Amino acid sequence: MDDSVVEIESGLPHHKKAWSQHDLLASTLSEYVNVLGKNGGRWPAWQVASSDESIHDDLIQLNAHLEKLGWMGKLTRDDEWVITIFPTPERQFPQSKTVLLFWGLSLLTLTLAGDHWMSNARPTDGWLHSSSLVDALLGYALPVLVVLLVASQIQRNVAARYGVRSGHLMPVPDFTIALYALGLFPSSWLFWPFGLLLIPTMPRMDARPWPNRASIGYTALSVPLILGLAGVMLMMLGLSMTPEYLASSAMPMVSVPPLFISLFAEPLIGNDAAIRLLWAHPWVHAGGMLMLFAWISLLPIPTFPGGRLLIARMGLLEARSSSTQSLILVATLFCAYVFGVFDQFSLWFLVFALLLPLLFFFGNDLRIPFILDETNGLTEADHGRMGLLLLLVFLLLLPAAQPVLHETTWDDPMTHELNSPEAATLQEDGTWLSSTEIRITNPSALSKPFAIGAYFEHPGQGWTVSWNCDGETTYTLDGQGCGSDLLPKRTAFFWMNLTWDGPSQPTLANLSYVVWMNDEYEVAEVHVRPALEVVPASHWYDVPAGAYVHRCIDLNGSLLNSTYLNMSVESSNVVGLQTQLVSVVGGVGLEHNTSDVPPSFCLEGLDPLVFESSLGSLTINNNTFLPKLPERRPLVAHVPEEGWLIHAAAGRSWEALLNTGGVLSMNVDHCQINSSISTPARPTDGSPWIWDTEVKSAGDIPNIESDQNLTLMMSEGANVSLCNTASFDPYPTLSFTVVDGPELMVSWMNTTSRFWTSPWAIAANGTVLNAGMTSFTIHNPNQISVPFRLDRGGSFGEDWGHNWDGNELAPGDTVFELIPPNAPLATMWITYEAGAVVLHLSSYQ
Repeated sequence: MDDSVVEIESGLPHHKKAWSQHDLLASTLSEYVNVLGKNGGRWPAWQVASSDESIHDDLIQLNAHLEKLGWMGKLTRDDEWVITIFPTPERQFPQSKTVLLFWGLSLLTLTLAGDHWMSNARPTDGWLHSSSLVDALLGYALPVLVVLLVASQIQRNVAARYGVRSGHLMPVPDFTIALYALGLFPSSWLFWPFGLLLIPTMPRMDARPWPNRASIGYTALSVPLILGLAGVMLMMLGLSMTPEYLASSAMPMVSVPPLFISLFAEPLIGNDAAIRLLWAHPWVHAGGMLMLFAWISLLPIPTFPGGRLLIARMGLLEARSSSTQSLILVATLFCAYVFGVFDQFSLWFLVFALLLPLLFFFGNDLRIPFILDETNGLTEADHGRMGLLLLLVFLLLLPAAQPVLHETTWDDPMTHELNSPEAATLQEDGTWLSSTEIRITNPSALSKPFAIGAYFEHPGQGWTVSWNCDGETTYTLDGQGCGSDLLPKRTAFFWMNLTWDGPSQPTLANLSYVVWMNDEYEVAEVHVRPALEVVPASHWYDVPAGAYVHRCIDLNGSLLNSTYLNMSVESSNVVGLQTQLVSVVGGVGLEHNTSDVPPSFCLEGLDPLVFESSLGSLTINNNTFLPKLPERRPLVAHVPEEGWLIHAAAGRSWEALLNTGGVLSMNVDHCQINSSISTPARPTDGSPWIWDTEVKSAGDIPNIESDQNLTLMMSEGANVSLCNTASFDPYPTLSFTVVDGPELMVSWMNTTSRFWTSPWAIAANGTVLNAGMTSFTIHNPNQISVPFRLDRGGSFGEDWGHNWDGNELAPGDTVFELIPPNAPLATMWITYEAGAVVLHLSSYQ
């Protein structure tokens, strides 16, 4: 063999010219896709085609390789597929001490916020701890931070599943809460009470590279889902642990739950769930905050999770188009207007102050978020799943128009609904029944007591009142009626039953509701009547009519089924009487027919005492009524200009009717209930003791001691009422009018009275109705005689006998002894006319 020299090449093959970074990237790119040509731009870009008909899979493999080199490829579509190479972002993550600082400061502000939430309504021993700050820490701050920590970790896990490293949530504390917690600003100014201002993720999620739309969509959904779900659970658990009632010390701040949560809370917790929000457990406020932040974060606003979710479902170009962003803006403003967001200053102003700039400045920004394969749309399953989750969260957590509000009605007074009694109907047992519903409402946030009763102006005629209180029997008035401590936002329902079981048809009666609530008494006058066309009032009354007297009764109703109205009274029972003593005004005899219903029906009598009790029986269209008769003589107080001089001695004191005590009131419709009215002040310097009712219109009747006297001055024409302070009855026990006249006193029927015109007598055939009626003594305590005269009336016949000597009423006592004539009817009464005391003596044949 010939020896020959064999040359062996050594070393690796190499290019004679060094590669640039661009060439290196192109070489790497060519290993995964077919490079068609270089594309211009700020960053290296090439037109490419897939080597295996799946450009998206090629991109995944390419990025797995580039990641080791600190690069990443972004796939876009022009005429051809284009891959642009970007450097992987570095140094985006904050230092751990910065994260801990923000979380620590948030713990502080959340604790202050929780303390402020609970400051107006908190149990004596606290919700979880006796210390208010520890209570706020355990009940509000820690639950919120634990939920945020869980949400942050779940977001990181979801992002890592798609190959993205995500940062932690970075709660931004709101230090203004300290100004309200320390009392430097009034709590009514507070409209952002959560203790946190924002809950972003650091680094910003829009600045992180996302492999595809599915990755950014599911990651964006993770935090709102966790916050919303945890918020619902905390609110429901908090409501279940909230007691039925807890007193508020000041205007509470309320977390208003979303509509759907409110609907769920009613059947799960109770129909008072919405009311418990006024003094809610701190978990309720923590849950409300988390749900609100979750809902706001899902709004389709750039840089919000909702904005990233919109891009995941629509694509970057369509989501960032001017038409889409304009639609979002218009829809946002329209919804704000419809829900009354701008009706009052609220937290929505702060939210809109953040949303609108983001829409204006980032709405058309195609640079964010950074999606490597934005052209790879969602699968049908992903698209439907994201849409369903978004819809559920967005609807279920749709907040109230005012998610947080100050309960300005927290101490509003109670209100009542006092209906006029229903017309009484005839029952099978022959009684008449009227049943009326009464409502008492407590609109405040405080438990408040109430009591209600009803009183007739003229009791004992046949009407009786009973109550169906439905358990509201804690308080009563005089042992009757209903009452209880009414919890906040509740309405008490009960029924007043009015029954008539008298021998005749029921009359129209005046009665008054007496309501005790809001630490005061209120009187409301109403009427009860039977279900008849026309009914009379419950009592007759006398009206002077020149030389005659009219006895009248008011009528109520209208002719519905009848064409005429026939009214009559029974005839006289006096035997042998020839004179017509009483007749119907406008009628014939004792009857009156008319086609209309007059306001009143009147009888005309020759004197005040000729009206027999039988004449009080009134028949209207075959219905017979027995209204109450008036007093034989009206009470009239004759008071001189210098007033009454009241002593302690018998015969000069308050005397009959006034000696029982009570409150003397001038010109009032009803008595003051349970009032603390003092007696007229006694002088301490020896000056005269004077009670001038024009100065002190109401006062408790004082006891006159032996060394004192009182001058009571009452102006002419005043209507005076005597009220019983020990009763809740609004109607006075005694009423009289004041007339200018001499101060006299009368002793009659074993009683001494300052109402000296009250004596009267009726005799038939020489026999008086009651023994002793014809003897009386008039006492004149003054030093001046009072003119006196007789007035004889009636028909011709025998006159009254008397012992009057023809003189005036001299100072001291003047005794009268009268002898009735032997006539079918004789009457006696006293008046004061033209400056003289007049003794009327009448007899009728």
